[in-house]
Amino acid sequence: MAHAEVRASPESTVTFDGAIQSMAYLGDRLYLGGDFTHAIDTTGKLVARTRLAAIDARTGKLLDWNPVADGRVRAIAATDRGVYVGGDFGAVNGYTRDNLAQLDPVTGALGPFRHSVYGHPHAIAVSGGRIYVGGTITQVDRQPRSRLAAFDLATGALDPQWKPTAQDSVNAIVATGDRILLGGAFMQVNGLKNTARIAVVDPQTGAVRPAFRSTIGYAVSSLSLTGSVLYAAVAGKGGRAMALDATTGATKWTVTADGDVQSVVRVNDTIVMGGHFDRICKSAAVGDKGACQEGSTGRIKLAALDLSGRLLPWLADANGVMGVETMAASTRLGKIAAGGSFTQINGTTQRRFAQFRL
Repeated sequence: MAHAEVRASPESTVTFDGAIQSMAYLGDRLYLGGDFTHAIDTTGKLVARTRLAAIDARTGKLLDWNPVADGRVRAIAATDRGVYVGGDFGAVNGYTRDNLAQLDPVTGALGPFRHSVYGHPHAIAVSGGRIYVGGTITQVDRQPRSRLAAFDLATGALDPQWKPTAQDSVNAIVATGDRILLGGAFMQVNGLKNTARIAVVDPQTGAVRPAFRSTIGYAVSSLSLTGSVLYAAVAGKGGRAMALDATTGATKWTVTADGDVQSVVRVNDTIVMGGHFDRICKSAAVGDKGACQEGSTGRIKLAALDLSGRLLPWLADANGVMGVETMAASTRLGKIAAGGSFTQINGTTQRRFAQFRL
């Protein structure tokens, strides 16, 4: 028997006047990047924030953190040492920063991390004394790189040894102590088979870990890891949320939608997927334009799943063409955040950002 739909209510938070394209939790803070120029408080007042902002994730209130980027912010990784941002900018806080920058997590002051980058970062992760960056990068400080680069966390210097090669853009990086998981549009990493769309490389050498074998047929937009399960947001005819064995790459389940999935995150026993879709398909059968061919259930831009990939009655319909472009999760707070180009949730005004308690 189908369960009655449960209309989710976003928490009371600031919202934004332009698209949100990257987010990261750090403790009680949530850092956001994108194309916006103002936050909008709960009274409708505009507060200047230029492509970067932070909120108190417990109260939803805007924090004083107020760095300024002169172009889109596509990627954020937040640590106590610094908030690392990447995108399409040439200056931050009025100083030259070529698509990469380090910011103080409390004051927003610009750090010394500075490099010449040819191409655009799409993903940043920090682990084991290194900062890992992926995107469309082909050079850093005039040194060739194939969509991937690493930097020393202590000194900020470009790592001369870590040089894996991806054949096309890298859109996602998950870094753990013993491996780096990559997702993107690439067909090969280091020229090897079974590395299309997702690959696992060594954090020290960049060598591919052959135990993980990818069989994904469409570009991966984002990755998230919980324990031994890797969650992938996938594009293609329609779109897919996938759960994979993080060691072998074996598929545990796939949920198909009628539009690209941009992000999949998990808090406790709930998985939330966000993207450009309007319906969740009842099977993997989709037409040339991604339309579900064997029945569907309406879920507009956001949907919740249980741990086996079954659709839950949680309903948080967004709007717009692009809908949800990025998501973040905090298991400690029991919250997920969705950002993008939407202006409504369940028919009520909610401009480009929403946070839910699960």
